[in-house]
This record gives sequence, C-alpha cells and structure tokens, in this order.
Amino acid sequence: MSSKYETLVIGAGGIGAVVAYGIHYTGKSNLGIVVRGHYDKLISEGYTIDSVDYGKVDGWKPDYLYPSIEEAGKSGIEYDFVVVSTKNLPDIEKVEDLIEPVVTPSKTAVVLVQNGFDIGRPLIERFPQNIIISGVSHCGSHKYGTLVEHIQHDNAKISYFGNPNFEESALEQKTKEFISMYKNPKNDIDYFPNERWYRYRKLVYNATLNTVCALTDVDTGRLQLWGGLDEISVPAMREIVAIAKADGCDLPSDVINIVGHGDDGVYFVPSMLDDVRKGNPIELEIILGNVLRVADQLAVDAPILKVLYALLKLKQGRLKEKRGLLTVPETRPPNTKYYS
Repeated sequence: MSSKYETLVIGAGGIGAVVAYGIHYTGKSNLGIVVRGHYDKLISEGYTIDSVDYGKVDGWKPDYLYPSIEEAGKSGIEYDFVVVSTKNLPDIEKVEDLIEPVVTPSKTAVVLVQNGFDIGRPLIERFPQNIIISGVSHCGSHKYGTLVEHIQHDNAKISYFGNPNFEESALEQKTKEFISMYKNPKNDIDYFPNERWYRYRKLVYNATLNTVCALTDVDTGRLQLWGGLDEISVPAMREIVAIAKADGCDLPSDVINIVGHGDDGVYFVPSMLDDVRKGNPIELEIILGNVLRVADQLAVDAPILKVLYALLKLKQGRLKEKRGLLTVPETRPPNTKYYS
C-alpha cells in the first residue's frame, strides 16, 4: 500500500497546472489531473512548462490523466485531496455538483484555489463531513494548449472554511497537511488563519476594479486616466471595507490607497475584462453576488456595488446567450409590471 497521498487536480489551466506541478515536485502524492481539452496530446507528449520557478520542463506528465471527472471517479481511488482551480461560475455549473463523483464522504478534503467570497458555504452544505480548504493564489500563469507559461512566482495563502462539524484544531491540521504536500523550495505556500478576512481583502480589488473594467472595456490604467478609479472604484472599495467591518473583519486603514495604486504604471487588463473580451462568462456571483447577500444580511448599504452587480448581470446574460448557455424567447414576453 502506498504511503503517498492521493490527489486530484480539476481545472489544470495556467494556475491549476502550476499547483499540480508544485504538488508533483514534493513527491508526496500520487497525482491525477482532469483535462477537458488536448487529452490525447497530453497522453502522448505531456506538458511543456516554462516556469519562473521551475525552469523549462518538457514532456511532464502526472501519474494519471483523466478526460473527465466521471472517469476519475471510476478509477476506484479514494482521494485525500481534490484541488479545484476551475472558474467558479455557480450560475452555470456549481462546484459541488461538478466534484461529487470524486469526493469520498469523511475522507476527501476539497481545496478551492479559486477567486471569490463565501465560496466554501455551498460545499460545506453538500459535504458536511468533509473539510473544505481555501487557497488564494497570487501566481501569474497562462496555458496555451499543452504549453504552460508561468511568469509570476507561485505564492499562495492557504486557510480553511469554518465548518461547525469539525473542531478548529482538525481543520487547521488538515490544512497544514495540504500545505506540507504542496510547499517546496521553489514556491511560497503559507498558512493564513483567517480566510474570510483575506478574501475580503482581495475583494477590495476584484469587486471594484475587475468589475468596472469589465463593464467599460478599459484597462486599469485608462480607468484611472479617465476618472473611473476616483469616481466609481474607490467609493465601491469603501463599501467593501464597510461590509467587511460589519462582518467582523477590520481591513488595514491604508487598504484602499494600496489597492488604488496597485497597478500604477501599468495598463493592466484584469481577469474579468479578459473574460469579457474572450466572450467567456464572468465570475459574477462569487465576486459580487455573494458579498452583496452578506451586505443585505448585515444591513450595510452598498449602492455602488449593487448598480455594478445589476449592470453585470446584463453583461453576463449576453455572454451566456452568445455561448448558447441560455435562450431568449423569439417573441418578447409582455411586461406586466406597473411603474410609478
């Protein structure tokens, strides 16, 4: 019987591929990857990785490659860790539905290396006896077919989502176990005890710059040059800070200044704008929808964020329609609402 962990990575795009290779590098796990594209080429040739951390790697293959999650589930392996690094689009495909075939009750820890806020809650509801781990990545990487270009050092903060069915010590122990399997001399993978605080901190950027750029089709440099940073994004940042505070998470007093100047000197295209330009659906619910639901529960006013959310729902509808993910009636249905 192998003493190694059994680990499956779902979503081996740029970030997922780097996470997978980092886990492989430590040699502590039998590693499987679910690939949705280029499966045959990967089986025959493997990945080519050009990495700022690991150098040039040709023909790398994990221990197992699967063309689907269903096939990974049929392998007979009971996974210790399932790492999810797909886009988080619950209005299209819920993560808890996606991963169900590979989650063994009371055994598998699910690691969400994904954007967003409050993303652990639906998984804890579906898998109450499984530990759900939070991974916030600051790695820069892109995948083109079977080529991975890793351009920014792999740096991640790992914590856990609170689960009333477990003692805090058990959650922390499992989280640190995952870190020990992933952390190696080439990366910086650190334990961070408060996932909610850290995800609020990341929302100060994602909910205010990412969103406005996606709506206006301008990068963060032009957003600042043409007034959108001062007039829209910074006031929206103040709303995120207020929601976080009401939720018991006091962000640093200079967080708005730091985020507002984070892209100085660069015409940077945030991920949500990149998705819009590619015609891909955006991570709207986990970046804006979830935090606005918390704001409503806590009675925190967030008028700018609510307008951004309403406008982006229209953008999302159009993106989904173009991708054939929803259908608009051929004849417009009557509007029975009364406006005064």
